Amino acid sequence: MDPLLLGTASAFGLAAATGLNSTLPLLLVGLAARLGLISLAAPYDAIASPVALIGLGILAVVEVAADKIPGFDTVLHVVQGPVTLAAGAILFASQQSVVQDVSPGLAILIGLLTAGGVHSLRALARPVVNVATLGVGGPVLSSFEDVGAAGLTVLALLFPLAAVVVALLVTLFAARAVVRRFSGRRLPARAS
Repeated sequence: MDPLLLGTASAFGLAAATGLNSTLPLLLVGLAARLGLISLAAPYDAIASPVALIGLGILAVVEVAADKIPGFDTVLHVVQGPVTLAAGAILFASQQSVVQDVSPGLAILIGLLTAGGVHSLRALARPVVNVATLGVGGPVLSSFEDVGAAGLTVLALLFPLAAVVVALLVTLFAARAVVRRFSGRRLPARAS
């Protein structure tokens, strides 16, 4: 299969994963690069350095823990917006085949928009879930997001095309749920 297609699919999957958790995908990609499983385009290969991995590990633990606190998670999503955008841009642009064949500026913009779209849906849905479940659903949803971010990262590295399909399906499902909740009515089911 065409390396550009696989690299682009991987880049989209990684950027989408950062929309769910901004630091965990960076950490996993950095570890994969450090172990020699993947190679990253310079200067993005810096995330595989020991200092970056230690910092990302600490930030990932803090993000995972803080995101489980109802109310605080909403504040965290607002504050983390720029971090998420940067993480998505970095991971999208870090894919060597994408950077070699596409303008680095365009790669960064696409990664930023991909991560931002997923993060926006997440940030819109979480307060609704917290209020509807009296705070009980937020930590559960956060756990699913963490597992989803890790799973989507691994999928993007191993099976890039499947990662894009999964990311699109989850995004469409989440967008439909947010629209349904904010519109106050159920969307009609499509006839098959």
